[in-house]
Amino acid sequence: MLGPRTGSTLRSVAAMVLGALIVLALPHPSHAQQPAVSAELTRVVGRVELLRKGQTQWIPALIGAHLVEGDDIRAFSGAWAELALPDTSTVTLGENSRLLLTKLEFDRQNQTRVVLLHLAVGKLRAAIAQASISLVRARQSNFAISTPTAVAAARGTIVWAWYRANNTYFAVEPEKGVLKPSRVDCIPLRGVPAGGPVKGQAIFAGSQSMECGTPVPIQANFLTLSNPDTAGEFLALGGVPVVVPPGVLEAVTADLTSAAISGVAFDTTGGLSSLSFPTSLGRDVEVNKEESEKDKEKEKCISKPEKPCKPDD
Repeated sequence: MLGPRTGSTLRSVAAMVLGALIVLALPHPSHAQQPAVSAELTRVVGRVELLRKGQTQWIPALIGAHLVEGDDIRAFSGAWAELALPDTSTVTLGENSRLLLTKLEFDRQNQTRVVLLHLAVGKLRAAIAQASISLVRARQSNFAISTPTAVAAARGTIVWAWYRANNTYFAVEPEKGVLKPSRVDCIPLRGVPAGGPVKGQAIFAGSQSMECGTPVPIQANFLTLSNPDTAGEFLALGGVPVVVPPGVLEAVTADLTSAAISGVAFDTTGGLSSLSFPTSLGRDVEVNKEESEKDKEKEKCISKPEKPCKPDD
């Protein structure tokens, strides 16, 4: 009689021990993998497509889709798309353009970020949030846009990037009511002597630069999402995988606000004092502002139905 009972007891104990070991082996909720940082697709006009990291098939881009690090997005002729980043920055991709999300990190607790976008061809506008750069060290809050030939690092401004005909153009959109002039630091990626010093170029609000050269006043037609010039280059690129130039991340994660930056020396000629603002910031920019105001009025109308209004006006 004792034999069967003893065997049953041992089996029960063994089952309990095995169960405990399984529970211990399971990840603790606090150690569970955090959801990937993502950018949300908030506006899509025309034919826009996504290529997920590791995939080979492009899919239609839909409003509400989330893009993570390593994802690819392209906008065909007559199309454009807008992405909302977790730090409240926004990126608008113009027509005949392709963009790769090279690096996308955001720490909500410390409000720090590392964002690196690679424009393979075409044009984009990035409205970079200031909120993410007011805490901790400057080197922890980076936002950069690279192309095959140059990279621009910024810490809160509105920057335009345009890559066409094997040349990179960066421009800083003028902003009103700012105490400190907006600026991006442009670093060339070609023609740099091996092991030698890199000469960068500071680009201030109201100016544009080609290949990190001496800034000039922004051309009136630069700040627009219209971009027929790269139609041929865009189609020629097709679905070929985008290759980000080596050293881009290292070039922009240094503290560019430092007076002495190892390996990079910045030329600050061409500041605001020698530039005149363009008479127009571009039709698309003005249209976007008008549409934003209309959206706000519609939201007020819907949220306060007691007040007579016409949401469709």
